[in-house]
Amino acid sequence: MARTDSYRKHHDEILGIAREINALLGATIADGDADTIRKLLSKLAGLVNVHLAMEDKGLYPELLAHGDASVKATARRFSDEMGSVAAAFVAYINAWPTSTAIKADPARFTTESKGIFNALSKRIHRENTELYVLLDAIA
Repeated sequence: MARTDSYRKHHDEILGIAREINALLGATIADGDADTIRKLLSKLAGLVNVHLAMEDKGLYPELLAHGDASVKATARRFSDEMGSVAAAFVAYINAWPTSTAIKADPARFTTESKGIFNALSKRIHRENTELYVLLDAIA
């Protein structure tokens, strides 16, 4: 079992929820779908928060304290970059606090959702292929 298995599992779950929401997006969103989406957004936000806390308390401190300068530099870069992704995600979640808000502007919600899910997907891919590979290699 690799040290990054739990992080990777979170990534799979995050992407799975994003896919579920993505399947419900469109220029119009039915009332029941808006309710489902809002519940999925809450689940997604909770999972992302737990994942970020795990990284902040476990992964980054270890990598930033590593003796190899390139390991430290990679960890610093990923940590710094995460700040803007996390802020964008929080702003997105806060912009859509209820199913009523989602139903009121489904086109904008759809556009913003696709944008944030694309950013999360790219970030997850980079963590899986760069950062977690690094952590597993030094374990």
